[in-house]
Amino acid sequence: MKWVTALFFGAILGGLLPTVIDGQSGVWADGWTGWGTVRPGNGGFLFSIPLFLIAAIGARMFFNWHDR
Repeated sequence: MKWVTALFFGAILGGLLPTVIDGQSGVWADGWTGWGTVRPGNGGFLFSIPLFLIAAIGARMFFNWHDR
């Protein structure tokens, strides 16, 4: 897996997972998972920077390991 693909996968997971779990309720942002989570604009979209980085690095490591 190339880095661009891993970053794209991490960006999707880092934006989709907090938004689906939290939405407008505030459960994600009020707990320990709120650390590193940003809410761009006034909408219900959330983006978790730690989840983005962990998913991108983890996907890259996992798929490179299985590629060999």
